[in-house]
Amino acid sequence: MDDRHDFAQAVLAELVGSRLCHDLVNPLSAISNGMELLQLSGAPRSPELDLIASALGDAMARVRFFRVAFGAVRDGETLSERELGDVISEVYAAGRLNVQWDVTGDLPRREAKLAFLMLNCAETALPLGGDLVISRDGSDWVSSGRGRKLVVDGVLWSILDRPGLAPAAPPASRVQFAMLRQECNRLGAGLLVRFDEENSALSLRLSRL
Repeated sequence: MDDRHDFAQAVLAELVGSRLCHDLVNPLSAISNGMELLQLSGAPRSPELDLIASALGDAMARVRFFRVAFGAVRDGETLSERELGDVISEVYAAGRLNVQWDVTGDLPRREAKLAFLMLNCAETALPLGGDLVISRDGSDWVSSGRGRKLVVDGVLWSILDRPGLAPAAPPASRVQFAMLRQECNRLGAGLLVRFDEENSALSLRLSRL
């Protein structure tokens, strides 16, 4: 009798994402606690400690963001409006990209995942920084932005708007495109992608079909 279990690759990928983020939080939290103890001990501030604190804050913010974007989702899970706003503000606080989270209220974790993946894809087109807004229009998700320069990798974006023409998989640094395509397929949703090269602007709209 063959009692082996087969798990969907998409599910395993999300579980791996959650596991990595979960295990990274503990050592990062330990470093954060050590920094607080140094401050309480009266140790003088130095450029070196400031650099460590800045890098630590960035790492913690990115782990929180990635856990939502790439981690597993259980039925009934929700994220509060405050938590979502905090994650967005922390991960983009020191960068060249200004992100406006124009969404009110708590969200099912699956919806937050969609929004974070859209944002993670959109930012790749604005490498020199700019402004991005993530909002909802009824049940649709919309991400629009404008920057100093628009850079569009047609092969990557074809994963979203022309999936049949896309390669088997993107590079690891751009896995968000494949993950967003996967989420759209799961939900039976479509993505409309538009670029305005003259004005260095872009927009993504995710609609349930």
